[in-house]
Amino acid sequence: MESLQKKTLNMNCLSKQSITHFEDLSNEIFYEIFGHLDYFHVYQSFFNLNIRFRKFLTCSNVLIKINISSISKSNLEHYYTNTIILYPHRIISLCITNKFCYDLHISPHHILSRFIRLETLILENIDTKYLSNTFRDISTLSNLSTLIITCLGYIRDANQYLLQLFRLPALKYCKVSLPERYQSNPLPFATNEYSPIEYLVIKHKVYLQNIDRLLSYIPQIRRLSLDNFVANNEYELNHPIMLNHLTHLFLKLDGLSFNNFKLLIKTFFSTIEVLHLSVYGKEEYINANQWQELILTSMPFLRVFNICVRSSISLLSMSQLNEFKSSFWHDRQWFFTHQGYLARSFYIPTFYSVNPYRQKKYIIRWDNKQFTDLTDTKTDHTSVNHVYITGERSIYRCKHKFSNATELTLENVSSKRSQILLTTLKQMISLQNLTQLKITSHEYSFEKLIELLLLTPNIITLNIYRILLDEIEFIDIQNTENFQLVSNTNIIKNLTIIDIKEVKEVKLLFILCPRLQHFAIHRQQRHAAAIVRFLSSRFNDIAQYLVSLSFSINNTRCVETLNELIQTKQCLHDYFMKVENRHVYLWR
Repeated sequence: MESLQKKTLNMNCLSKQSITHFEDLSNEIFYEIFGHLDYFHVYQSFFNLNIRFRKFLTCSNVLIKINISSISKSNLEHYYTNTIILYPHRIISLCITNKFCYDLHISPHHILSRFIRLETLILENIDTKYLSNTFRDISTLSNLSTLIITCLGYIRDANQYLLQLFRLPALKYCKVSLPERYQSNPLPFATNEYSPIEYLVIKHKVYLQNIDRLLSYIPQIRRLSLDNFVANNEYELNHPIMLNHLTHLFLKLDGLSFNNFKLLIKTFFSTIEVLHLSVYGKEEYINANQWQELILTSMPFLRVFNICVRSSISLLSMSQLNEFKSSFWHDRQWFFTHQGYLARSFYIPTFYSVNPYRQKKYIIRWDNKQFTDLTDTKTDHTSVNHVYITGERSIYRCKHKFSNATELTLENVSSKRSQILLTTLKQMISLQNLTQLKITSHEYSFEKLIELLLLTPNIITLNIYRILLDEIEFIDIQNTENFQLVSNTNIIKNLTIIDIKEVKEVKLLFILCPRLQHFAIHRQQRHAAAIVRFLSSRFNDIAQYLVSLSFSINNTRCVETLNELIQTKQCLHDYFMKVENRHVYLWR
C-alpha cells in the first residue's frame, strides 16, 4: 500500500512538472505547435535552447513552412544557408511577397523543383522575367495543392501559363494575376486534359470570348472568382458546359450587358447558390424586375445574392430603386441600399446589398446634394473592416457603428475640432481594434495625430500626408507626455508619408515610431541621399529595426548618388537597391 502511494505521488509530481515545464511536452505536441508557426521563428527561438530541441528541429520528421515576406536580407541569407538549402525535401509551404528576394541568387524560387513535398506556394510581386523558369519548375511539383502567384508588369500570353497550371495533378486552390497589355489568343478547348482545381481566382482580365474555353478545363470547380471579366463586344456562347459542383460565383464586370450576363448564367452557372457581383457603369443591372425573372427561371438554388452597382440613372428613373423592396426580396431576406449624389439631371448612386451579407468597406461621405437610403435597421455593421470617412460633417451625421473595424481612412478631415472628432470616432469605432490608419488630409496637425495614436495603440500600418508643425513645435513636441507615451508603447512597423520637406522630419518620425521596419516616401524626394545617410549611419541606432526604405525619385543623379553610397560603402554597406518606375527601393 505504501509503495502504491509513493508511485501515485511520483506520478502526480510528474504530472505537475509536465504542465509547468514547456520543454517536457511530448514531441507530438511540439509537432502540433510548430505546424502553426513559420520555421524561421521556430529556429530562432528554439534551436539554441538545448540539445533536445536542436535534434528535434534537424530530424527529418519536422515539416517546414517558409515565409520570407518581411524578412531582412541578412536573415534570409542565414535562413537559406542553414535551412532552405539543407532541407528542401522537408519544405511543404513557401511564401515570397518581397519583390527584392527574386533578384537574389539565394531566393528559394530558383530551386523550386527541389521542394518535392511542396503543397503550398505563394509568389507575389514576381517580375515577369522570372515567370518562364518559375512555371517550368512549378510544373514538376506533383504535390502542390495551393498556388498563389501575382506578377508585376505585363506579360505577352497569360493563357500559356494557365495551361501549365491546369496540368498540375494535385492543385485544388489557385489564385493568379498575370496581366496582359494586349489580349492574347484564346485558349484551345480542353479535350482530354482536365484540372482538379476546385477554387479558382483570376485577378487579371478574362474576356467573354474566352470564358467557355476556360471553363472546359475545370469541371470540378466549386468556387470561381473573376475579378476583371471583360466584354468588349457581343459574343454568342455556343458551348454549354455542365459545372455540377459550382456553388459560389464572384464576378467583377467590365462592359458586360445584362443580356449577355443572363446568357452566361443560363449557359454555365445555373447551379450556383452564392452570387457576388460588382458592376460599373451599367444602369440595366439596377432593374428589380429583370433580376426577379432571371432568378426565378435560371438560378433555382440561389440563397445568397450580393450585388454592388456603380452607375448613373436619370432622375425620372430613381423610383426603380424602390422596386427592390418588394415581397420577392423581403421574403428571401435580401436587402439593399444606395448612396449617391446629383449631377445635373442624373443621380449617380452606389447600389449595394446590405446586412446580412458581408460588406467589408463602408464609405461615409458628406455632400449637400447627397441621397442616402438605408433600409437596414441594424446600426452596428459588424462585417465592415474598413471605415472610409470623407469630410468632418459626414462623421457627425453618421449614426452607425463599426465595432469590428480594423482599418480607418480619414479624408478631408482637419484637426481644428479635434476633440469632437475623437469623441465621435470613439462612439463609432472600437479604436483599440484598429491596425491600419490612413490620414490623407493636408491640414491634419502632427500634435492631433499623436492624440489619435494614443487611442489606437494597436496600429501596425500608418499612412499620413505630411508633418504639420512650426519650428518651435518641432522641438517642444518631443518633450510632451503624449509624444513620449506613444513612442514607448506604439507597435507601428509600416509608415508611409506623402511629403517630406526636411531630414529632421524623418528623425522625428523614427523617434515617434522606434520599431519601424518599412518606411516609404511617395512624393519626389530631393533629400533622399541625406535621409539614407542619416538612417544608415553606424553611429545612429534610431533605425535599428528598419528592413526596407523607398522613395519616389525623378532625378537620375540622385539614383547615381545612392548607388555610389552603396558601392563605396560610405553607408548603405548592407543594403540592396532596386530602381523601378521612378521609385528607388532599398532593402537590408
